[in-house]
Amino acid sequence: MRGVNAKVESMMSGEEAAYQENADRGCALFHALQEKSAHGIYDDAFLAALVDYRALFPASENFDIFYAQYALAHDSVTVALEAAERAYEKKRCSYEVWKLLIECYKRLGDKRKLLMIEGVASRVYRVPVDVPMERAELQDALALLSLAMGLPNLAPYVLGRARLGAGGVEAPPGVFLGEFLPSFAEPADGWRYWSGVFVDRGKLHAKAMLLERLKETAEFPLAEDDSFVFDILRARELRGSFVIEPAEFAAASDAAAKVPEIVVPLAGTVPKQKVVFQSRSVGKDSATLGKWVTSFFRLNERTEIASDAPFILGKPIRLGHSPKRKKLVLHILIDALCWPEMKRRDFEPMPNLMRFFSKGVIFNNHYSVAEYTFPSLATIETGVYAHRSQVFNPTCMAELSPQYVTLAEQMAHLGYYCVNTMGDATGVYPQVTRGYERLLIVHGDAGLAYQGAERTVQTMRAFSACDPFIFLHLMDAHPGSAADFQLPFAAQVGLPLAERLAGAAEGVASVNLPHVPIYTEAVLEHMRSIDRSLGAVFDYIEANYAEDEYIVQVYSDHGVSVFSDDLDYIGENQTGAAWLLRGAGVPQLGLVEELTSALDIYPATASLAGFAAPAHLDGNLPKALGGRARDHVISNSIFPGQTYKLCIRTAEHEFRLESREAVDEDGGVDLREPKMQIFSRTDMSQEVEDAALLAHFLAIARAHTASFDTRGEVWKEKRALRKSWYGLSE
Repeated sequence: MRGVNAKVESMMSGEEAAYQENADRGCALFHALQEKSAHGIYDDAFLAALVDYRALFPASENFDIFYAQYALAHDSVTVALEAAERAYEKKRCSYEVWKLLIECYKRLGDKRKLLMIEGVASRVYRVPVDVPMERAELQDALALLSLAMGLPNLAPYVLGRARLGAGGVEAPPGVFLGEFLPSFAEPADGWRYWSGVFVDRGKLHAKAMLLERLKETAEFPLAEDDSFVFDILRARELRGSFVIEPAEFAAASDAAAKVPEIVVPLAGTVPKQKVVFQSRSVGKDSATLGKWVTSFFRLNERTEIASDAPFILGKPIRLGHSPKRKKLVLHILIDALCWPEMKRRDFEPMPNLMRFFSKGVIFNNHYSVAEYTFPSLATIETGVYAHRSQVFNPTCMAELSPQYVTLAEQMAHLGYYCVNTMGDATGVYPQVTRGYERLLIVHGDAGLAYQGAERTVQTMRAFSACDPFIFLHLMDAHPGSAADFQLPFAAQVGLPLAERLAGAAEGVASVNLPHVPIYTEAVLEHMRSIDRSLGAVFDYIEANYAEDEYIVQVYSDHGVSVFSDDLDYIGENQTGAAWLLRGAGVPQLGLVEELTSALDIYPATASLAGFAAPAHLDGNLPKALGGRARDHVISNSIFPGQTYKLCIRTAEHEFRLESREAVDEDGGVDLREPKMQIFSRTDMSQEVEDAALLAHFLAIARAHTASFDTRGEVWKEKRALRKSWYGLSE
C-alpha cells in the first residue's frame, strides 16, 4: 500500500481502509491496461482486466477510454465512438478523450465534430487543426473553429476570429456581431442566438455605424469596451416577405381567447432599413429598423412583413396570463455580495434589500459552491455541482450537456417569457443561460445597477400583458484591480493618499485582491449603490403586484476576498453568499439560520414556480420552504493548475481538505493523501482533534470527490503537457 499521511493512517478502518485498498488495486489495473495499450495488446487479458477495473470504479471515464481504444483496435468505430462520447459526458476537457473522439470522427468523416474537438484541443494543448473545409461551408466552419479555440466566458468576443488570409487561416481577436453565434449543438427548433447591439433610448443607427468599423480591428475585442451592451436574441434571418399568424404562437390554453396577441422583435441588417407591414387593420405601412438593433411590434392579426434587405425575426413573444403562472418571477444575482460582511455590519449597507425581504425569507447561513462566477452561475442554473455539469474550466470551451435542464428552460416550458435584462458573458457560450429569449450582455464594469434596474422596470412594464421570468445580474459589487477599473469616486475621495494608493497593482485577479481600504470601501460603496437602485425596483413591484402574483429571489454567486487578510478561496468571506426570497408561496419568516447552499436555489424555484425538480439535482429544498434541513454544505475550488480545496460546513464544525498536487485540465486530482483539518465554527483559531469526526467528514469528502479523484491513475502523455504544474523536467 502506498504510504499515507499520519492523520489518515491513524484512522485506517472501515470506509477509508476500503478506499485505500481499492485505490491500490485500481492503480495496478490501470497501469497494466496502460502498458498493454501502449504495445497494442488488446486481447482477452486486456478485457478481463478492464472488467475488473469497472467493478472497482463503475463511474470512471477511464473504463470508457480503454474500451474505446480496444474497439478502435478491432475496427469497431461506432462502438468506440459511443464509449468515447460517454467519457466526454464525464470529462469534457480530457486530452485522452479528445484523442479518441478525433480518431473516431476522422474515420467516420464527421468534419463538423472533428473541427470542434480539434479546435478545443488546439486552444488548450496547441494540437494542430487538420480538417478539410468545403468552400460552401467555409464561413460556418471558421465561425465554429473560432468558438472552439476561444474562452467560454467571452461572448460575443472570441480570442481568435478564424479567417482566411494570405498565408492560410489567421485568427486575430474578434467578435460576433450582426450575425448568429456559433454553437456546438444547434437548437432543434431552429431559433439560434443572434448577436446585435442594444440601444435603449438613443439614436437608432449610431452604434452599429461605429461598431461596424471597430469589429474588424483586433484592438476592439481586446479592449472589451464597457460602453457597449450586446443584444443576444433567439432569432432567425428572413429574406423578402414573411407572413406571421399570431394564432400559430398561441398556447393550447389560449385557444378560447378572442384575439391572440404576440410581440414580434425585429432587427435590421443595413442602416435605416425599411420594413413594410401589411394587414387588414393597417393596410400597408412601414417602419424603420436600426442596423443590428432590436425593435418590437405588437400584432393581433395575420400580418405580412417584408423588406428589400434581409432582416432578423426574434422569436415571437406570446401575450396573455395563465393562472398556472405568476405574473412576475424575478431573479436578481448580485455578483460577489459578501453576506458575512453584511452580518458584521448589521446589514447597514443595504436597507432596501432588508426591508423588502423582511416579509419573506432571508437565509442567514448560505454558501456558494465555488469561489468565482463561471462555475457558480452554472451551479445555480443547473442545481448540480460543477464537476457534474463540467462547467469549471474557464480556459476550455465546452457546452452544458442537454441532460441538464436550466432554470430558464424550465420556466420557458411553463410559458414564461424569459429575458436577461443585464448580465455578463459567463453563461452564453457554455449554454448555461440557454432558455432565455434575450440576453443583454455587458463586459467590464459599466453594467451598473441603476441601468439594470431601469431596464428591469421597463421590461416589467412592457410585458405586463404576459408572465415574464426576468434575470438581472448586477456586477457592481464585484471588485476589480484599481489599476484596471475605475472605482466609485466616493471611495476615492474619502481616503487619504496612502490608503488610496495601497493595493493598486496590475494583473491581480479579483479572488486575490488584498484587504486594503480602497477595495473594502469600493465594495461597500457599490453595495449601497445597488441597494438604492433595487429600492426603485422593489417599490415598483409593491405598487403594481399583489403579494401572491410575484416571486422575487436575490442571491449572490460568491463573496469576496477584500474583507479579510487571509486569501482563502473557500473561506467564509469568499463563499459566504446571499439568498433572499419573497412572494407567492414564500413564508414570512425574516432571518432564518438554516444552513443552505447555492444548489438549493433550483429546487426552491421548482417548488415555488410549479415545475418538477429533476431527480439528478444535488440541491435540497430548505425546511423553511417546506423541505428538510441540510446536515452540511460543501464549497470547493476546482481550478486547473492549483491545488483542489474543499470545505464541508455543518452547524458546529468546518472541515477543510486540500490536495497535494494540482488539479488537472479535466478536473482530476489525486486525493489519496489529502491535507485535512477540522475547526469549530465558533472558534476558527483552534483545530479540533477528533478521529471519529474526521472519519465522518472524510467519508462525505470521498463520496463528493469520487468522480474526479484520480487515486494516482495518471495519463502520462497528458500530464507531460503541463510540466510546470507538476514539477516535471523538460
